[in-house]
Amino acid sequence: MAYLRLVRWPNVLIIGLIFLLVKTQLVDVIVEFSGVESCITSLQWLLVSLATMFIAASGNVVNDIFDQDIDRVNKPDKLIIGKEISEETAWNLYYGLGSLGLGLGIFLCWQLGNVSSSLVFMLAAGGLYFYSYSYKRQFLIGNVVVALLAALVPFMPMYLYIMCQPDSWMQLPWSPILMAFAFFSFITTLIREMIKDMEDLKGDSLLRCRTVPVVLGIKPTKLLVVGLIALLIGSVGRLQMAWWQENDMVIFLYFLLAVQVPSVLLVSQVLRSTTPAAFHRASSMAKFIMVAGILSMAVFRTILE
Repeated sequence: MAYLRLVRWPNVLIIGLIFLLVKTQLVDVIVEFSGVESCITSLQWLLVSLATMFIAASGNVVNDIFDQDIDRVNKPDKLIIGKEISEETAWNLYYGLGSLGLGLGIFLCWQLGNVSSSLVFMLAAGGLYFYSYSYKRQFLIGNVVVALLAALVPFMPMYLYIMCQPDSWMQLPWSPILMAFAFFSFITTLIREMIKDMEDLKGDSLLRCRTVPVVLGIKPTKLLVVGLIALLIGSVGRLQMAWWQENDMVIFLYFLLAVQVPSVLLVSQVLRSTTPAAFHRASSMAKFIMVAGILSMAVFRTILE
């Protein structure tokens, strides 16, 4: 269980869920109802999902390796490295998972006839390493980097199509949907990362990290987070107006209940949070909104059909 907690298995499974939903609820539906031929086999879908999951898991491990001093202050009861797993074992696990992810990614790109495109897997692995080593301790940079990496996950299926059908990928009717999911992943991750920084303010301050709440203070950071949530609510609201006009009530109501209402509640939770425990509840609410947005892919099937 210590190893599973170290790799943050729920987050890794969410990545696999994204690929599964894209395959079964978007791509397969398009192939069936519009005659667009998929150039990616089921095995290749599995390879890219496993590659991404392994790289993400390795990033979670190296993050805990570099955060040992901060975690001793912020969450001493949840320490894994140095308590349940040695640092040497953690490094070996990081190298093993990272090598598996990069190896699968390179093999997949070779199968698709574009080995140079495996650079995206290398950049993702490198981005996670340097995020943990340095970026997360710098003002705003770490938040943006991890949000961009989160946005890359729903974008990956489209990236595969760019590799195997470079001249026609823009004609795929599901491309705008995946771009919308990439934006949703970016903004919700950015919101959650800033909330987590407020939760970890004590340890970050002691170790001289320059996170947003350390530099700006709690109140300005709260206002920034509320502004991002307002951007999320407004962006989803614009889509909902279109669905309302098209009489797509199922997806309209889904986003109203699963995303919009929780987002409003999240604003309230952020504004009244003053303790790490309260900010942790806000972070959990933000994660719920992220997962609800991912699960909406199943609802998009009603539009495509």
